[in-house]
Amino acid sequence: MVKDAERYITRCFDLARMGAGSVSPNPMVGAVLVHDNQIIGEGYHQKYGAAHAEVNALASVSASNRALIPAATLYVSLEPCCIFGKTPPCTNLIIQEKIPRVVISCLDLTPEVKGGGVELLRKHGIEVITGVLEKQGQALAATRNVSVSQQRPYVILKMAITRNGFLLH
Repeated sequence: MVKDAERYITRCFDLARMGAGSVSPNPMVGAVLVHDNQIIGEGYHQKYGAAHAEVNALASVSASNRALIPAATLYVSLEPCCIFGKTPPCTNLIIQEKIPRVVISCLDLTPEVKGGGVELLRKHGIEVITGVLEKQGQALAATRNVSVSQQRPYVILKMAITRNGFLLH
C-alpha cells in the first residue's frame, strides 16, 4: 500500500511540474485517480485562474470508467482547496463525486485552507491520508507556501556583483 501510494504521489509531482511558469501565484498541483491499481484519470493545474488538478483529473476519466469513481482513490500533491476563489472549492467536487478515499502529500499552508480541506472531507466520511512523500510535496509547493505563510518571496538565489560585473562568492 505504501509503495503504491508513493508511486501515485510521485506521478502527481510529475504532473504538477507541467504547470511550472503558468500557475503562479497558485501552487503547482497534480492529481491522479486510481481504481484497482489502474490510473483512470489524471490532471494538473495548467494555468492561473483555470481548473485545478482535481477537476482536470476527474474530467479526464473516460465515459466507460465514470462508474468507477465512487470506488476510486484520489491522489493529490497538495491538500484540495476548500475556499471559493477564481474557481469553486475542489473539496466540493470530491464530495459530489463520492470519492471514498483521498491521499495527500502535504497540506496547503494558505491560512484560509490549512487543514480545512482535510477536515471537510473527513466530515463527509471520506478517508483522508496525509504525509505521503511530504518533504518532496513541500519542496514542490515551497514558493507558494513561503509566500502565504511568511508573507515574503521564496528566494532561491542571492548574489552580489561588483560594479565591473564580477560575481562575488
